[in-house]
Formats: sequence, structure tokens, C-alpha cells
Amino acid sequence: MVLAESVLTGHAGHDFHVRRLLDLVTIADVDAFTGHAAGALRRAAMGAGVKPPPSGVDTVVAAAADARAAHDDVVIVTSDDGDFQMLGSLATNAARISVLVV
Repeated sequence: MVLAESVLTGHAGHDFHVRRLLDLVTIADVDAFTGHAAGALRRAAMGAGVKPPPSGVDTVVAAAADARAAHDDVVIVTSDDGDFQMLGSLATNAARISVLVV
């Protein structure tokens, strides 16, 4: 869903480099636990007065990062610094999540 929102076009020539990248990374499934955690992060952001609230896709990425951060340091690579800095600060494992802006 992250790739569909941001970089995939459906054109094989345009998507070539993204497909090469996908061969190198781990794709995470979104299970019910991650979905619920994403919803909780989004509600926490809304409760903190963030307007507009972060997208569902951003909150799923942040929730997946938070789950992984229970065991490892995690870096979220993004061009959307503001939402991810805020979501990371609301995460349970905030100390192990950092954001790299590209």
C-alpha cells in the first residue's frame, strides 16, 4: 500500500527500479494487531490536535515500525518528516524509532 500511494505507476518501464528494490527488502503483512495499533496511533495524533490527521498508510507504517522497535532500532525512510516524527513520538517504543528524510 505504501508503494501504491507513492511510487508505483503500473507501467513496467517506470516501475523497474522499484521492482528491483522490492527484491532486496522485506515486505511486512498488515495483520489485525498492526491495524489496531495503527488506529490507536491515529487517534492519539488526533487527540494531540494534529490537523489534518496522518493518513492511514502513514499510521500503518508507524505501527509496523513500533512493533519492530520492540526488538531492534528502526529507521523510517520518508519524505514526510512531520507526520512520522509525530507518530514516532507517540509510539510505545519511540526511543528506538528514528526518521530519515530523503
